[in-house]
Amino acid sequence: MKSPFGFTLTEILMVLLLVSILSAVVIPQFVDFGDEAKKAVTNDRLLAFKLAIIGDSRIVSNGAYLQPGFEAQVGDLPNNLDELVTQGALPAYNPFTKRGWRGPYISNSDSSWNRDGWGNLLVYSKAGRTLTSCGPDGACGNADDLSMSF
Repeated sequence: MKSPFGFTLTEILMVLLLVSILSAVVIPQFVDFGDEAKKAVTNDRLLAFKLAIIGDSRIVSNGAYLQPGFEAQVGDLPNNLDELVTQGALPAYNPFTKRGWRGPYISNSDSSWNRDGWGNLLVYSKAGRTLTSCGPDGACGNADDLSMSF
């Protein structure tokens, strides 16, 4: 006696085959989201550091830059990224000459303020005028590095 409500073994195998093919195509698309998000966070952080160092020349009011940055106010590039958040031995800002440290230039309220999306410290080069993230592997000098010049 045949039951009209059951599935044959062939039908079940075809459904399993279809589900496995779809899984093989779809799952890798979702796995990359974590890495892409970390890359986006890192690019945003590199841009924030760049703007903190050299300022944002697009923001002008009455002929004056509203976000001049560290370089314009202090007169030189920072020796390290810490100078963007702490004054240290740098001269205080003088409103008459418009020179001196007037920071913090970047927020350090988060403990990872100087790290990339993968948790690695950002590499700053004053001489090369670059900011670099060593990427997911944490080793600089290979193809997965993210870098920004200023």
